[in-house]
Amino acid sequence: MFPYDFIFDELYPLQLRHKKMFGIDAFYYGEKIVFALRQKDDHIEDNGIWIATKIIHHEDLKSLIKDLRMIKVYGLKSWLLLPEDSDYFEEGVSTIAQLIQQHSALVGNIPKLKKKRST
Repeated sequence: MFPYDFIFDELYPLQLRHKKMFGIDAFYYGEKIVFALRQKDDHIEDNGIWIATKIIHHEDLKSLIKDLRMIKVYGLKSWLLLPEDSDYFEEGVSTIAQLIQQHSALVGNIPKLKKKRST
């Protein structure tokens, strides 16, 4: 079971792919990583929904979703966090889901391909 799994109800019927990232649950829509779900006992300040985005979209997203902020522990500069303790958490989740469904440029990044190591 995933934390905050009600986001999947909001995203139905989109086909998402799941992948582990930093020991948390990341989700892809098409070729883009769109969000990750984190709920752990350590560094609880980073628990919530991590939104994959670009720095140029931060202000636009913050104007749409209250309480968004930077992720503290991992130093991910392009990602934003909707903290689980936000008074606007469920409202924010709905907005994130709507942006994903609308294929908004504000949400999602195409991951860089990993280079194969030569042996």
